[in-house]
Amino acid sequence: MHAMCRGWPLVVVGVLGCLAVAPRTASADEPSVGQKQALFAKPSVVRVVGVYEVDYQVGSDVLKTYVGGTGSGFFVSADGYIATNAHVVKVIQEGESAAKAAALPQVMRQIREQFASEFSRLTSTQIEALVAQLKSTAKAKPTAQVVLPDGTKLDYVIKAYGAPVGEGKDVSIIKVDIKDAPNLVIGDSDYVTVQDHLLAIGYPGAADMTGLLDTKSQLEASITEGSVSALKRTTDGEPVIQVQVPITHGNSGGPAINDKGEVIGLTTFGSRDEIQGFNFLVASATVQKFVKQTAADNTPSKTHKLWRKALTEMWAGDLDNAITDFEEVMTLFPAHSEGPRVIKQARMLKREGKGKKPEDADSGKSSSSGSNAGVAVGVILGLVVVVVVIVLVVRSGNKTKTAVPAGMYPNPTTPGVGVGPMGSATPIPGMPVGSATPIPGLPNGPPGMPAPMMMGGRVQPSGTGPSGVVPVAKTMAIGQNPQVPIAATAFGSMTVGSLTCTRGHLNGQRFGLTSQGLLIGRQPGLAQVVVNDSRASGKHVWIGYENGTLVAIDQGTTNGTFVNDMRYGRISKAALKEGDTVIVADPDCLSLTIRLGL
Repeated sequence: MHAMCRGWPLVVVGVLGCLAVAPRTASADEPSVGQKQALFAKPSVVRVVGVYEVDYQVGSDVLKTYVGGTGSGFFVSADGYIATNAHVVKVIQEGESAAKAAALPQVMRQIREQFASEFSRLTSTQIEALVAQLKSTAKAKPTAQVVLPDGTKLDYVIKAYGAPVGEGKDVSIIKVDIKDAPNLVIGDSDYVTVQDHLLAIGYPGAADMTGLLDTKSQLEASITEGSVSALKRTTDGEPVIQVQVPITHGNSGGPAINDKGEVIGLTTFGSRDEIQGFNFLVASATVQKFVKQTAADNTPSKTHKLWRKALTEMWAGDLDNAITDFEEVMTLFPAHSEGPRVIKQARMLKREGKGKKPEDADSGKSSSSGSNAGVAVGVILGLVVVVVVIVLVVRSGNKTKTAVPAGMYPNPTTPGVGVGPMGSATPIPGMPVGSATPIPGLPNGPPGMPAPMMMGGRVQPSGTGPSGVVPVAKTMAIGQNPQVPIAATAFGSMTVGSLTCTRGHLNGQRFGLTSQGLLIGRQPGLAQVVVNDSRASGKHVWIGYENGTLVAIDQGTTNGTFVNDMRYGRISKAALKEGDTVIVADPDCLSLTIRLGL
């Protein structure tokens, strides 16, 4: 008994030690539920443009007016189905004739204001003749586009259309040509109750039609929050949700999401006097009816799941895996609005030493739901230590070495508990072991890769991309030295040209360009031209021939690839010619000038 009493201080120390190493249930820096759901959902929300530009000839003057406007929407499926309000795309649905008819009163008002003196002297017969002339000279041009948060503009087609007048069916499903979009899951509005918390995401504010969506501020979605005020029905019998969430013109068609991240309605209409607390949502049950008409697949996309996983890893301090997954998100969906921002944030946290140590990464992968399990494991281990200490104290007089009791250490073969065998590495989920991921466009990559969306002002190869894009002016290469030998590559000396580094730490080096192409990046063993600069991504840009055209293809990077001049914007894919300079992240990171021939 005396021996056991002498051992109680050790018992207390053991218990306190176990409690000290037990995982915390929450991080001090962890965002709130609303902040998490906002970041989960924001990349899925887009601006929807439905506008007709109508020109009229009045003497020697051309008068221009616009019919329609802009709203919001969100990705329903990975392959580009988008939900919005019917009234947002109404002018596109009704067509050119309706647009001209709607524009005529506007241009007449414009004439009265601009030519007030002359108009006041016109007779009724002359006014009728003027109207006839306007009708005969009218030219209408539609703009039916979805604008992604990075500024990429994609044409859409209307796949399902409700009733813009009867607000309960104010739904339209449109479709753009894209893949791996970060879609949102549509929830069940039948389970919504009064005072449920929700967020509305969209693009409020009337767009400036004369400079349509060219300002950076118009690419940033706004998030407002509030709660459900009442559950009602419209005169056509459709359910609507009254909310205390600030919304205004431009929010129309944007998603309202609950604390689970599910869409429970579309922001649609409100008080004419802008009295907040009297705004309404089309219920998600109605939205689902239109989604089913198009057979769109609302299953969470790969990008959606990987984005949520990466954010959860970052918030848990597992920064290495988070950065890897964020970069994969950007590879899947280069137009992702929040990816570059959070990658920089995760890298900053890692530099500040706020992440987990590498040896702790596996044991701390659990999310908030797994933290409770971690605490339970800690308590169990604490009890085991208590028992062991008591046994050791009781047997303190025994000179014979006591075997370690079963259960003293976690079972290395039990999934989710303890550590693996000494000297072995736990595979990262989704990462092939011992093999390199194929690079799109390279011989070992997937065949038939579609051309990515054009970003910035760079011209696409012939026959692709939107019309009317001004070609990028050619700039002269810097500091060329023909005496510098061409560096060896993985494909030997079968060169069709060369890449000369004109700026950066590789300045002056030349690399042979082969018919198989070259991958430039920071990852040794994968990239043929290795850039030892943190601004470059592991797989940054591939340069080679695709269907007979020399192209540069960005690999979904954080800091972007540019051609000739960064002011023209980052590219996804761009055709190259003799003398063009490919810029990796920044000119002083790496600038490579194209030289064709031997």
